[in-house]
Amino acid sequence: MSAAPKSADAPAPKRGKLPLIIGLVVLLAGGGGGGYFWWSRQQAVKAAEAEGKGGHGEAKGGHGEKAEHAEEAEGGEHGGALLPLSTFTVNLADTEATRFLRTNVQLVLDADEDALKELEHEKLPIARARSIVLEVLAQQKSGDLSTPEGKDALKKAIAEKTAKALHHKVSDVLFSDFVIQF
Repeated sequence: MSAAPKSADAPAPKRGKLPLIIGLVVLLAGGGGGGYFWWSRQQAVKAAEAEGKGGHGEAKGGHGEKAEHAEEAEGGEHGGALLPLSTFTVNLADTEATRFLRTNVQLVLDADEDALKELEHEKLPIARARSIVLEVLAQQKSGDLSTPEGKDALKKAIAEKTAKALHHKVSDVLFSDFVIQF
């Protein structure tokens, strides 16, 4: 005797929930691991910035610009000490529209690490330098900052004015971020 033929309307055999559960576990583990990795990298960058070394360039841009400049400034061919002033966001002096600039400024001082530690301990000279940078940035126009010449003039103005507040020669001004909103 022959077996009854299978009908076309017969339901497919049920699969277990095991593949779904395994998939969810893998997804959650991957998400948790990725989240922990991201969080630990952010903490490492914050800790490096708190120590005054400027991080590893991964916070913005991710191309190692901060690390390269920090190495050059701290022990490379330029010498001196690197003083990070953090991020500035200012309204620009444009009259035709409201525009702003966001930049991360670091000063290269012709000083040794001991002088830099003394400056960081006093805090007032650094606060004055930040105030001066804010004032200089707020006086700029977006058209001027869009050109290499305008950026060079801005660097010179910041270097001259902050040197007076810090009582040390500023040999270079480094921008690790420079975003103009048009």
